Amino acid sequence: MKTRWLGGISVAGVWLALATVAGAQSVLDGVFTDGQASSGERTFQRECSSCHDPAEFSGGRFRLSWVGRTTGELFDTMSLLMPEADPGSLTPEQYASLVAYLFRLNGYPSGEMPLPADSGALHAMPIVHVPTSP
Repeated sequence: MKTRWLGGISVAGVWLALATVAGAQSVLDGVFTDGQASSGERTFQRECSSCHDPAEFSGGRFRLSWVGRTTGELFDTMSLLMPEADPGSLTPEQYASLVAYLFRLNGYPSGEMPLPADSGALHAMPIVHVPTSP
């Protein structure tokens, strides 16, 4: 995603600020359940681990690729391109559980409601930095 700048302020930054003011949930708001993330971990082991290591999707690599984008972009990328041998072959719920697993890997808090398997709803959910503890 190319960042556009207006007078020294990134368009993505302005959008994220407006989304927060408008009451949109971010990934800091407990948008997935522990059970959903555990299901995503099992799906990752079964469907993804032959080509990928979880470390590829955590820490600095994850932050550089996804902070400032939306959960919908992550969901769409995964569901359109993965698994490489058969893109789009998982159910929307399986892709949502994989996203939940990646969020847990990156220290985002779980909550009471599962991450929806609806790309449209996920596009309103920004991926933001996990605050560091003092």
